[in-house]
Order: sequence, then C-alpha cells, then structure tokens
Amino acid sequence: MSWTNHLPVDYDGSVGAPSDLSEMVTLIERCQIAESGSSTVTVDSLTTQLGEPGFEPTTDVITVETDGQLVAASLYTNRDPHVGSWSQGFVDPDHLGRGIGTALLAWSEGRASADVVRAPDGARVVMSVGVHDENERAKRLFSRHGFQPERYFLEMAIDLDGPVDVVPLPEGVTVRHIGADEGVKDLAAAVAAAFQDHFGFTEQPLELRVARWEQWRTSDLWDDDLVWLAEADGEIVGVNVCIASHGAKLDRGYVASLGVLPAWRGKGLARALLTMSFAEYERRGMASVALDVDADSLTGATRLYEGVGMHEVERHLDFERELREGEDLTVR
Repeated sequence: MSWTNHLPVDYDGSVGAPSDLSEMVTLIERCQIAESGSSTVTVDSLTTQLGEPGFEPTTDVITVETDGQLVAASLYTNRDPHVGSWSQGFVDPDHLGRGIGTALLAWSEGRASADVVRAPDGARVVMSVGVHDENERAKRLFSRHGFQPERYFLEMAIDLDGPVDVVPLPEGVTVRHIGADEGVKDLAAAVAAAFQDHFGFTEQPLELRVARWEQWRTSDLWDDDLVWLAEADGEIVGVNVCIASHGAKLDRGYVASLGVLPAWRGKGLARALLTMSFAEYERRGMASVALDVDADSLTGATRLYEGVGMHEVERHLDFERELREGEDLTVR
C-alpha cells in the first residue's frame, strides 16, 4: 500500500522538497516550538542539510499539503555503507491525530526496506527515527511499528555570564584555526579518527567525509575562525568545529564537533579546546553556548561537559528497528 493511502481525505502527499524552502522551515519551526518552546531551523541550515552529498531532495523528501498549506514533511538519509538509515518527520501541531505521522513513517519504512540490498552482504541493517523526549504521541507511534528505544541524546548548554577561564593546552600541543585556503581533508580525517570509538560510528571512504565537510563549509554559519585544530609533532590530535550561532538562536554559539584522538585523551586537551571556544563566543557577545552529545557517551563526554559548567536543556530519544540480522558494522 502506498504511503499516501494512509493520508486522510483532502490531504495530498508528494515526493520532493518544495522549491520554496521557507515553507518547510516554517513547518519545522512550528513543530520544534510546540515540543520545546524554541527552534533552531533556518533556510540556510535546511539548505545545507538537503545539499549533503548522497542526499537527493527530489526523492529523499516527502511533503503533505491541504488547502494549499504545507502541513507535514519527512526527510530520509541513508549514507554509505547503507547499514543504518535515519528519518525525520514533522507534522504541524494543528494537524496531529489524523494519521499523517503514520503515512510519513510508512514512506520511511518503505525506503529503508528497499535499501537493505545496498548494504554489504552479511551486515546487520537497521532504520532509526528520532523524537523529542516530550513527544509522547510520536513515541507511541514508533512503538506500535516495532521500534525500540535505543539511545538518548542531550542538548547541553552553558550561560556565558562572566569571563571564561581558558584551560591551558597539554605540553607539546599547539592550536591554530583552519586556513581560508586550506582544504578539509585533514580535518575530515582527524574527526573520523577522533570518533572511531563513538556510538554510531561506521567506516566510510574518506572522500565521502571530505565532500560532506566541504558542503557544510558553504553554510552561512561556517566561520574559519571558529575551527580550532590542535597539533603535536605536525599532526592533528584534536579538533573543535564550531559555528557562528545555534541556527536561529542568534545569541547562542554552537559546538558542532569536538573530538580528541584516543592517544591524547585524558590530558585536558578537550577541556582546553572547549573553553577556548567559550572565550571566543563570550568575546563575540554571545549569551550561551550549546552542543549535542550521546547521553551514554562511550568516552565520558557528558562528564567533561558537566565539569566545565554545562547542563542539560533538551533530551531526544532515538528509536531503532532491525531490518536484517548480521554482523554489526556500527560502533555500539
């Protein structure tokens, strides 16, 4: 049965992102505000997301309209090696309880099931969906469709209400910003090395990671002066990639990717890089800084963030359903 058959009368579903992304931004904004009281989405952030290598806006997005109004949308992502897909669905708060969420999920399930053959032979394949922890309606929907709660992810933040004490770098480490004319290959390789033992990590060709970083570098929020590269003996041993603001929250900075290579952990490098970014945001007049983290981080990241004064502000829950048994190629 087609996913559109789940839609109520007078609702029309179509495949492909709208030409005017501002409509979709307004929809996502309404959904986020209904869940948490605030929103981070912007046209730039959505444009950047839809422009990621491997994502095809004409086939990996669906929308639902009624009376010419966009009331729902879903995005489907399945990166190489295609052992784990990820779907995001949004239904306007005024149109809940009509089966629209079921239709969006049916489309994602169909896409994920069809993509199982793209995964390596013998590999375990799963599909994942995420939800704000306050969204009980979505939780019930996922549970009815056989999804199991898998992992909590936290948004943590710190208020910048005074001078920041920057932690000194470990001996032998220097820090610089990424150069304006410098490529992102070394950055991409360093991030992969730093996150290879984190939950959800899957091996991918370096060129795919490079292409994704190149795409994110086109965002209006990217700022070379907010990218710190820590080096020792000429090699990158830690990174802190931050962006100009937390999307639409223009007075809040955002730490997008903080990582330290395993051999350099436990020496204070992550804390030094993090406090450097806090100091820079404070200099720029930001009121706070946020980041997202695995609540059960295998490297103890939440303890690091609590240790520098950050606290939980939001909680999201990932649900997962196994589509094929096999060898798990993803870090757990």
